[in-house]
Amino acid sequence: MPSEAFLDIDRVAVRYGSTPVLHDLSLAVGRGELVALLGSSGCGKTTLLRTIAGFLSPTSGRLRIGERDITRLAPDRRDMAMVFQSYALWPHMSVAQNIGYGLKLRRLDRAAIRAKVEDLLAMLGLAGLGERNVTALSGGQRQRVALG
Repeated sequence: MPSEAFLDIDRVAVRYGSTPVLHDLSLAVGRGELVALLGSSGCGKTTLLRTIAGFLSPTSGRLRIGERDITRLAPDRRDMAMVFQSYALWPHMSVAQNIGYGLKLRRLDRAAIRAKVEDLLAMLGLAGLGERNVTALSGGQRQRVALG
């Protein structure tokens, strides 16, 4: 990467347990340069931002600001800012339980709730993820659960 880069991401990899999320990612961002991260849900956009901010440690690779290596530096020592994705999701509930919570409050019977939740999961592109805990989802997937 060029030494004039303000932010230098050099061959960064991040794994969640045995699941690889970022694979050998390199990116150089100049001072004052605007960068937009675009991609499908679960592709690693939020993981990259959390890694840059210091909330996640890369499995391998280096992050630098100028010549300063920040790879293992605590978030409060990086001189960075991050706006968190925050949704009104219950972290102790599954995806299906979060989506069905409002229906449960309306006292719909379990079969009706289950059917509506399955329809919503399919509509939101979350089919098969109903039993997963919301904390195990990507940022985009969490947004869709919040919409449900």
